[in-house]
Amino acid sequence: MQTNFFSLINQLDISGTVKLVIAKSDNGQLVVSILMDNEKCSPKDRKCLPPLNLTASALDLDEGFFETISQPMNQTATFLRSREQYMKSLEAAKAKGNSPAKDKVAPVLNPKEKKYNDLMAQSRKLETEGKFKEAWTKLPDPIEFPGQAELIRSKRQELSEKFAPDLFAPLDNAPKTFPVKDTNPVEEEQQEEEGIDDLEYNEYSGLETDYSEFES
Repeated sequence: MQTNFFSLINQLDISGTVKLVIAKSDNGQLVVSILMDNEKCSPKDRKCLPPLNLTASALDLDEGFFETISQPMNQTATFLRSREQYMKSLEAAKAKGNSPAKDKVAPVLNPKEKKYNDLMAQSRKLETEGKFKEAWTKLPDPIEFPGQAELIRSKRQELSEKFAPDLFAPLDNAPKTFPVKDTNPVEEEQQEEEGIDDLEYNEYSGLETDYSEFES
């Protein structure tokens, strides 16, 4: 007996494999289950596709089987093919992300640019350490680097404001103090009066002389 069943199967748009299960029911009808599967898709995508189930007599299946399944099978094949392509792209992205990054080639600087960058880096380091005067002196010379002259002068001004008060402060700011004898005003006044009583007038010199010193 000749049949064209497989020729018609070959005309379907198939992505992956097709599983065909045929069973006979108690009332004599045939139960046909068709499931298209693609192992290249994710397990989640493969599980979400239900099988296409048909229940009919053998005569009805002979007449309309392929006409009935062709459209659903084509739609399923299109879906699986798109999901397969998605999985390929996802794997490629993962592989690219896991690949070691290529070493970036540092730009080659000429000696003058390197000198400028080194001096600025040293100045910034000193500034972070609070050494503002040293940071000022490390700045590049604006005459040597006219292209960055404005930036250098601005940075000099900024650093000058941080140490200028110390730079122009007098050498000796401490107030001068003089020792003060801690005496009682009352006692001091009494001592002065006692000293006056001991003085006598000398008619020859016109000065008051304390004779008590000679008597002793």
